Amino acid sequence: NRTYIDFLKLMKDNMGTYHVQMDFLGAIKTDKKSILTLTFPDLHYVMLFIVKSKNQIKIISLFDKIEKQIGINNFKIIFPCILTDRDPSFSDFISLETSTVTGEKRTNMFYCDSFNSSQKANVEQMNKQLRKFFPKGKSVDHLDQYDIHLVQDFINKQRILSLSGATPKEAFELIYGSEVQILLNNIVDHL
Repeated sequence: NRTYIDFLKLMKDNMGTYHVQMDFLGAIKTDKKSILTLTFPDLHYVMLFIVKSKNQIKIISLFDKIEKQIGINNFKIIFPCILTDRDPSFSDFISLETSTVTGEKRTNMFYCDSFNSSQKANVEQMNKQLRKFFPKGKSVDHLDQYDIHLVQDFINKQRILSLSGATPKEAFELIYGSEVQILLNNIVDHL
């Protein structure tokens, strides 16, 4: 019950629910670091994280840090549903979906069909935009979370026509509140 069609059903049954798309920006094979991209398609908002030696434990740890930073209730509101690909780092859906603090379900994980990245087109488009800052074939090992945060901040402050000229940051703050946005921006630890 975690396929793309299951995702579409959840979205239909819960009209007005926002979702998040998750992916790694492709890195060169020798890199020890990767860039994790989280996009909020309706808001054009992006969150970027440097992940050292990516694996399931690192991704679960990131989501646990986010939950601890913003609280379980805010986590459920901001991340009600996550759509991603079948990267092995995302495969432990039970741990990703479950709060380590309360034990309750904090999100719903769904996976695109194999070899069908168009099902998560927003994050794929964002990764194309990120190539302006992180060119394909260039190492990201010299970057830290601060560097990534600067790019995230630049993207989230660009005015978007489909947001009536607002920025993604402004849209995010309008929907979720500026306090939550500030808390999310304070997650800058290396993973």
